[in-house]
Amino acid sequence: MRTAAIQLEMFAPPALPQQSVLTVMRPHRWAHMPMSEVELAEITVEAYEGRWMWSVWICSRNGASQGYKPFPKWGKFADSRPEAIIKAADEMRDILHRLTADEQVRVTEWLGNILSMAQYH
Repeated sequence: MRTAAIQLEMFAPPALPQQSVLTVMRPHRWAHMPMSEVELAEITVEAYEGRWMWSVWICSRNGASQGYKPFPKWGKFADSRPEAIIKAADEMRDILHRLTADEQVRVTEWLGNILSMAQYH
């Protein structure tokens, strides 16, 4: 019986990460520290009273930064977690112009991966 379950799991769609924060990173050089990474773009989803809230945030190496955290006062609610992720991705696309050209490509690819996983859940 266990072997059959393993075989079926091989063909299951990729699982959507269950953490509440989905992030893509970018390299960052600190003044007196070694090279590291910071968040380039972030989508946060949180459950609230049976619905899901979302938020988006970007931080470009060109100095542009924009975003907020998920709070009920913003009125951004969805009925399911995948729906909240889809709406957050749409909102993220609206602010892509603030990123550099190569960052736009990275975030667009990242959003594509997230959305392809969200459609199965």
